[in-house]
This record gives sequence, C-alpha cells and structure tokens, in this order.
Amino acid sequence: MIQSVGAIGSNFCKVDQEYTRIMMELHKLGLTPSGNKEVDKATLEAEKQKLAQKIQAKLDVQSPEKTDEPERARLEEKKLGAMQVAEVNKILHGLS
Repeated sequence: MIQSVGAIGSNFCKVDQEYTRIMMELHKLGLTPSGNKEVDKATLEAEKQKLAQKIQAKLDVQSPEKTDEPERARLEEKKLGAMQVAEVNKILHGLS
C-alpha cells in the first residue's frame, strides 16, 4: 500500500505568520482578535502606543533627579565634600 506524502512545508504557505504573531501578541495583552488582519494590526499598534505612553509617564514621574542635575554638577565641580574631608584630615593629622 502506498501513501502519498505532501510536499514539505505545504501547510506553511497557507498560514499567515504575521497574522499569527499579531494574534499571539493580542492574546498577551488580553485582547480578543477580531479575525480581520488589518483591524487587529491597527488595534495592536494602538495598544502598543498606549503601553509606551504609560511607561514613559512612569519614567517621567520616577526621575525628578534630572531637575537636580545642574545643582549636583555644580557641587561636584566645587568638590565641597572632598574639601571638607581634606580640612578635617589636616586638622586630625596636624598638617598645615
């Protein structure tokens, strides 16, 4: 008895890999695919934009240190802490 075997990868051509990826990403975000590739692709892009905006908003809230950078840079240039430590060491070690 002879069985015919289809060409290797014949099913691969029938499956749209991009749409499969889009559906998987929608599922990861907790969304249900509509069945239309273009609509799902647009929905995925919109959700990615929303997620990126949320992440950016959190980063903006968490980094108030950036406003202090000029002050910190000025203090580092003057090295006030290092100079104070040097003065204390001079006194403790009896140096002039």
